[in-house]
Amino acid sequence: MPDRYADAVRARRAELRELRARLAGGHRGELRSCLALSRLAATADAAAALAALRREAAGHVGRGDRWVRDRLPAQLGEAVDAIATAVAAHWARELRPPLRRIATERGLVVEPGWPRLPAARPVRVPPPAPAPAPSLLTGVVEGAALWRLVLVPLAALPLVGLPALGGPALAPLAVATGVAAVVAAAAARRTAVHRVRLQRTVEQVLGAAAVAIDGDLDRRLVELERTADAVLDAAVLRRRAEVDRELALLATGGGDG
Repeated sequence: MPDRYADAVRARRAELRELRARLAGGHRGELRSCLALSRLAATADAAAALAALRREAAGHVGRGDRWVRDRLPAQLGEAVDAIATAVAAHWARELRPPLRRIATERGLVVEPGWPRLPAARPVRVPPPAPAPAPSLLTGVVEGAALWRLVLVPLAALPLVGLPALGGPALAPLAVATGVAAVVAAAAARRTAVHRVRLQRTVEQVLGAAAVAIDGDLDRRLVELERTADAVLDAAVLRRRAEVDRELALLATGGGDG
């Protein structure tokens, strides 16, 4: 007749030896792999979200009216905060199961709710650098360029059948047309300059946001690795001692009961 007890003892010994091999320190490598993969995923999520925000902001800068452009910096800050919060929440949600798996596959006993992930800090984006004030020379040159537009209506009068110098009767028309051209050109140039500066502000804010999100992620990963290492090391020592005691008990035949 087969000795079922002896077979069960041998099977249990093999199981314990396999478990003890998994308790030889491999949990640290798995922990670092999980953390590295989580960082890559979170960085990719943040980059994709910021790229989408950059495209949306560029549309507002290029096509929005003055009211939309004036509100854009404040809305940009709110959107960056929302992206940082979403990236942090997704990182925590995706990281917990692999870390729990490291413990459960080795039969480790950890505290309820482990792992406790470090909380994210608010993203602090520095204000964009102020635009440089135009110099006196630049103002003189731009003013001269705009006043040259006054001559355009006078030069165009012959094209519509009117003499260039039509006397006092045509002077108000020429002056009014020239002033309108100057005002229109000045307004167009001011809008163009405002769009360029606003787009520069968008790039500064999003660039600083990317750095801030990555920096806070690195901080949490360092803190988590330190605390998780300590918890797993202690749990591994306890579990290894339990395995060694059971192996010694089986070797002496103390499992007869």
